[in-house]
Amino acid sequence: MLPEEITNDLAKTVDPKLAEQLIQEFMSLEEAFLLKRWKYTELDGGRFAEVAARIVYSIDSTNVSLTKGVDDCLKYVDNEQVQHHFPERQAAIHLAKVLRSIYKLRSQRGAVHVSPTYTANEIDSRLIVESARWVLSEILRIFVQSNREQVAEAVRNLARFPHPLIRTYGEVPLLQSVSFTTEEEILAHLLYATDGLVISELIATIPKDQSGIRRAVKKLAAAACRQIVQRGQRWFITDLGISRIEDRIAKEIAQNGK
Repeated sequence: MLPEEITNDLAKTVDPKLAEQLIQEFMSLEEAFLLKRWKYTELDGGRFAEVAARIVYSIDSTNVSLTKGVDDCLKYVDNEQVQHHFPERQAAIHLAKVLRSIYKLRSQRGAVHVSPTYTANEIDSRLIVESARWVLSEILRIFVQSNREQVAEAVRNLARFPHPLIRTYGEVPLLQSVSFTTEEEILAHLLYATDGLVISELIATIPKDQSGIRRAVKKLAAAACRQIVQRGQRWFITDLGISRIEDRIAKEIAQNGK
């Protein structure tokens, strides 16, 4: 599932503007984390929590608000004296707890207010990004009609591609950078393709010399490299390949001033 597809599916159940904001804020959060911008990761985590809280509130109260604060949204969820409409009451309660944690960490650990004893760091940022991934997964699980594996894969793909480096045009994906080597393009497309690709699909997808693509595939699969592996006729990216291409994607984003 692509970001646009996830947004469209989510918008069938929740307010379309909130659905769009949720995916955009999540991708901004992932991008900041990928670039090791810890302060911005925490700030973006707070923005994500704001949108997610409004979604939970809008469903639970049947009153859509694009401006209501996190605390006011979650107070409604916690209030046992009002009528609740969220499909899974316990899920709403758990979401409220996690969102409150994200928001408080963002505001109390130095991302918003200057502290003489603390600066934003990777540990706090990792907690925020993993919590946001869980929140998004829960919202998609409840409101998008896909099974758990599809939802998990959708979140992983958003995390891997926070910047739209690959777009699909006429059902054919295109890497929107001319600076990647042939090996890097192969890795990027295999990272993007959850079910792997056969060699003919790689050749059709990558606008480079066919013989060069075949040589690059052979090199990436060699024992000394092991960044891709063949199973049947399909090629899949390995953990070694994922590590290499994610580092390359981060550099590409940084070079473009993101």
